[in-house]
Amino acid sequence: MIVKEGTLWTDSYSNKFRVLHVVTDDENNVWVHYRKELKGYDQREASEYSCYEESFLERFHELPFLVSVAYQVNPDVVLL
Repeated sequence: MIVKEGTLWTDSYSNKFRVLHVVTDDENNVWVHYRKELKGYDQREASEYSCYEESFLERFHELPFLVSVAYQVNPDVVLL
């Protein structure tokens, strides 16, 4: 598996998404379950999504570790 749980990813519009779970089904398909990070909102209100890992990797790219940590501390300071 390439995608790891808890990592932060971004799309081409700089929206940020957190990986919640990575699951392999009975047919060896890898599913990624993720949620859009909502700045200033309760994350429980955010929609959750899922797709195959291959599709996820086509849509998103992982934020570097230090950017991810900085975003968790203060989402307003990270400009991507």
